[in-house]
Amino acid sequence: MRYAHQTMKPTYYLGLDIGAETVKVVSLEKRGNSTVVAEKLSAAHNKEPHAAILALLSRFDLRNAAGIAVTGRLQRIVNASAVPTKSAMRRGVRVVHSEMAALTVLSVGAHGFSVLELGANGEEWFHQNSRCSQGTGNFLSQLVNRFGMSVEEASLLCDQVTDAAPLSGRCPVILKTDMTHLANKGEDKARILAGLYDAVCENVLTLVRPRLAPRDVVLTGGVTRSSRVRRTIAKWLESRDMRLIAGREEDGFLEAIGAATHAMEHPCEVPAAEALLARPSHARLDRVPSLKSSLSNVRRLPKLDLTGALDVQRNVYFGFDIGSTGSKAVAIDAESGQPVWETYLNTEGAPVHAAQRLLDRWVKGVADKGVIIGFGVTGSGREIVGSLLRTCYGDDRVFVMNEIAAHARGAVAIDPAVDTIFEIGGQDAKYIRLEGGRVIDAAMNEACSAGTGSFIAEQGTKFEGVGDDVARLAKLGLEADYGISLGQHCSVFMAEVIDEAITQGIARDAIIAGLYDSVIQNYLNRVKGTRSVGQRVFCQGMPFSSDALAAAVARQTGRDVVVPPNPGTIGAYGISLLVNDQMQVASKKTEPTDPLVFLGARVDSKETFVCN
Repeated sequence: MRYAHQTMKPTYYLGLDIGAETVKVVSLEKRGNSTVVAEKLSAAHNKEPHAAILALLSRFDLRNAAGIAVTGRLQRIVNASAVPTKSAMRRGVRVVHSEMAALTVLSVGAHGFSVLELGANGEEWFHQNSRCSQGTGNFLSQLVNRFGMSVEEASLLCDQVTDAAPLSGRCPVILKTDMTHLANKGEDKARILAGLYDAVCENVLTLVRPRLAPRDVVLTGGVTRSSRVRRTIAKWLESRDMRLIAGREEDGFLEAIGAATHAMEHPCEVPAAEALLARPSHARLDRVPSLKSSLSNVRRLPKLDLTGALDVQRNVYFGFDIGSTGSKAVAIDAESGQPVWETYLNTEGAPVHAAQRLLDRWVKGVADKGVIIGFGVTGSGREIVGSLLRTCYGDDRVFVMNEIAAHARGAVAIDPAVDTIFEIGGQDAKYIRLEGGRVIDAAMNEACSAGTGSFIAEQGTKFEGVGDDVARLAKLGLEADYGISLGQHCSVFMAEVIDEAITQGIARDAIIAGLYDSVIQNYLNRVKGTRSVGQRVFCQGMPFSSDALAAAVARQTGRDVVVPPNPGTIGAYGISLLVNDQMQVASKKTEPTDPLVFLGARVDSKETFVCN
């Protein structure tokens, strides 16, 4: 092993900042009486911080390093002197903004935000957000992803909006519901996103003390790169006799710079990069049986092959399920009630546009073989889509119903003996109890996404090698030889537990298996509660398209579970059947509707009622 002092005079000091999603490394040099940031590097680690650290350190000749220190959420994985976040930030600010006698530092990162006040006489005050993700980069990323956009794309779209939609900066799950509600009413996407960015600022600024904090403010953290965020914060500060000073490139590396200054004050021998990485500590998280051990209790009904179902021209009923995350459509034969066509796409925060895109697929694909004589709509976007459909085709051709009824009707049509439905969608989760084909009890998740598909995607797709591929995520979970008990937590707490598992050296696939197990734990306790589970459990919703989630249901309930054909479209199938039921009772009309009428329609005006 070669150490710096054995080869040549040390020339620089290293500081590492290992955060929840990013690794940053800086080197400091002493040049005369000045401390200079010689190099600064950063990389997303995708839950594989060891590999990211090795890649970044390979850019340095560690034989010339005279010291090293580490800070950040995952600092324990490095064998180096550890520096608390507050101390690292304070040290970094003093290096980057050495000309400022007093300064307020406002930091907004992936999993937290904080305020550090540095007084002219050495006094300090530090405060950070509570254990909730509201106002963080992760919070912002989750919500803009629902619109099919990146944080950068969303920031650009809403940058110049002057009349942002009013959104309260509160719990991300509730805010997610508020945004979905606005989208379902046809609100402009740019206004919704502008309201979201302003709500993030509202959360962060609650920590600032205008009459007590130093007047000059510097911003750091990925969220503060948004021009709308910077402008909103600057305006708020100006109204309180404070000012935002010009940012510097080094502001994004304050904690890493602070760790490097600690290394400068406490020189040490720096070993090779591999020796710096701590060996996994003894795992303290409990193991649970693998998901694949419960696959024998999962029965997946054959997926419907609808190729050629429209061999001759037929009258059909067309069912929409417009969800907050995904939108589905199913067409059924008006005579037999059998599905003849289906499709799926992301809602992207625009329910009317989603419905029109679904119908456009029908028109371009098979409209010459099917005549639509009635429409049904369910899902969170049912009111605005149903209203527009009724404007186009009249009340007697359009049937609107809630998801509970639609999912129950679809499940019973597939298997009349089904008595329990676990439905897990992108944002909602539902429990439905049936007796003789009729709903006798039902429940939905309230203000928590912990038992939903979005929870799986938000946590799981951050792992290296997964990206946005949720099918691969499920495959990795099923391949694990065991799972890790991650407990029942909301998304921000779960992120902390996952980070703890990573520092303990637990294998990625075991963590992913534990994530699926946790989703069902949350569902059983927060949605189903003390309600009973029957003998034939149907698992419905797009997250059940792969076996991992169904295996977790089987393991935790001890029941045999059934996954129906195409589990994501059961709601759309059910609402199309309910249209059939309704029109059989009423005077049945068979005159064709013209899909182009709906495709050319738009929401021209809206009425808003404010309850006092």
